[in-house]
Amino acid sequence: MQKKQLASSPANEQVTFIQHDLPGLDDGEYQLDISQTVKDNSGQTISDGTLMNSYTFAVTGDRFSLAKPAETLYSIFPADNSSGEYSNVLPHAVFTKSSLPWSRYPTTNPPVTGLQPGSDTDEDVPTWLTILLFDQDDMAEYPSLSLTPVNATIADLFPSSLLPESSLGNNYSYFNSADSTRLDAGQTLEDIIQIVDIPLDLFWKTAPTVDDLKLMAHVREVSLVDKPTMAGISDMGEPLGKFSIVFGNRLPQTQKKSFAFLVSLEELEPFLPDAENGGAPSGNTFDGSKFIRLAALKQWAFYSTGQSATFVNQLLELNERSADSTKDALNTNLRLPYSGSNQVVSDGLDMGFVPLNEDLRTAGKTVSWYRGPLVPYRIDSPGINLPIASPDQATIFDPTTGMFDVSYASAWTIGRLVALQDKSFSTDLYNWKKGVSQSVIESVEESIITENFGAMLSRGTDPAALKNNAITKPSAKLLHKTIQSLIQLKK
Repeated sequence: MQKKQLASSPANEQVTFIQHDLPGLDDGEYQLDISQTVKDNSGQTISDGTLMNSYTFAVTGDRFSLAKPAETLYSIFPADNSSGEYSNVLPHAVFTKSSLPWSRYPTTNPPVTGLQPGSDTDEDVPTWLTILLFDQDDMAEYPSLSLTPVNATIADLFPSSLLPESSLGNNYSYFNSADSTRLDAGQTLEDIIQIVDIPLDLFWKTAPTVDDLKLMAHVREVSLVDKPTMAGISDMGEPLGKFSIVFGNRLPQTQKKSFAFLVSLEELEPFLPDAENGGAPSGNTFDGSKFIRLAALKQWAFYSTGQSATFVNQLLELNERSADSTKDALNTNLRLPYSGSNQVVSDGLDMGFVPLNEDLRTAGKTVSWYRGPLVPYRIDSPGINLPIASPDQATIFDPTTGMFDVSYASAWTIGRLVALQDKSFSTDLYNWKKGVSQSVIESVEESIITENFGAMLSRGTDPAALKNNAITKPSAKLLHKTIQSLIQLKK
C-alpha cells in the first residue's frame, strides 16, 4: 500500500524545542478574596460597607510520587534492564504533561517573581526533577549505599525531632528546616512513597546545581501523524503533541551496571552544589557523613556495554567475524544454524525462513515456514493476490517440503491487530460495517415488501388528487419505514 502524503507537512517533519512550559498556577494552596461595593446613580455607597468573601482552594499535583505513573510517565531511556551502547547517552524520562517539570521548584523561593498567572517568561526556570545516576563503583566507594528503593510514608521524610515515629533519624530530607508537619492539600503522613538514602558526600559529587537544573528539562512539540496509537495522546484527534523531558547530568560508565533514579529536589537548594564541578555548597554547616533522603518517583537499571554494542558489531558477531577483521563472513544473513544434510531445509534457512509449530483452526497441529519482512533476496511480486479477506488467503503451500508458508498470513494478522488497536480506526470500521449491514437488511426487507405488495404499490391514484398534491403514490421504502415504526410502537 502506498503511503498517503500530506499536502502540507512541515508539522509532520519538524520537532519544536520549547524552553519551558510554566503552569498557570504552581502546585499549592491559594486564597481568593472577593469584594464588592454597591453605589447608587450619584456614586454614593448604598450598602453598609464593602461586601467581602474569601475562598480557599488548592492546585494539587505530583510531589513525592507519581499518582498515575502509567498516564504521566510516557517512557524512560535507556529502558529498564536493557543493555546497549549507552556510554554517550544522558538517561532521561519523557512525560505526557508538558508543565510537570516546572510545577514546583528546587529553590527556597520562587525562581520567577512578579509573573502573573498564565503568563510566560524568557527567563531560565530550573526544574524540581532530576535523574541521579549511580553505578557499581559508587557502591564500592560507599559500602553503606543501597540502590534499592524502599517503601515508606511521607512521615518518614520528617526529622525525628519533629515526628518521633519517623525513620529519618538525624539525617536530612526535604523538611530539614520545617517547624510543623503540615502538608499540601490532599496529602497525609500515611501516604505510601518510595525513598532512597544517598550519602550526602556522594550527593554533593553527583547532584546538579540550580543553574544546571535550568538546562536539564525542556518541552518538545512533535507530530502525532503516522505514529502508533497512544492512549490519551495520539487518539485525541490532535495533529501535534507536547512532551516534557527531564534528564540527568552524568554519563553511564562502560561495562558497568547503572542505576537511575528520578527524584524530587523540591526546595533542596541549600543542599545542592554551587560549583560546576560539584562539591559541598559554600558556607554549609551540614554533616557530610550523614545521608540525604530523597523521594524516588521512578527507578530503573541498565547496562552499558560500550562500542561493541552497535548494531553492525552485533551482526558481525553473529557471523563469527570481529569488527577489525579483513575477511568477509561466508554468510551474512540472519539465519538459524544448521548442520544437517537436507538441502531444502538448508536453503530455506539461508533465505531467512524458520520452521515453527502452528496450531490450526481445525484443532490440528503442524509445522509451517515463517520469515520476517527482511529477506536477503529480491522479491518482485508478493506471491498473493490483494486484497485478501482472511489470513487463510495469504497462506502459501510449499510443494517441495509439503509445508505451509504463513509469513504473509502472519503479517496480515499483525496488521489487523494493530489497526483494531487504533481507537479512531476501529470505531470508524465498526460504524462502516454497521451501516453496510443495516443497508443490506433494509434492501432485503424492501425487496420482500415489493414482492408481496408490488401490485398495491404500483396501483394508480386519482389524477386530480395527484395534481393537487393531496396524495402521492406510496413506495416500498415509505411502507418499510411505516412498518418499522409500527413495530417500535408495539414494543
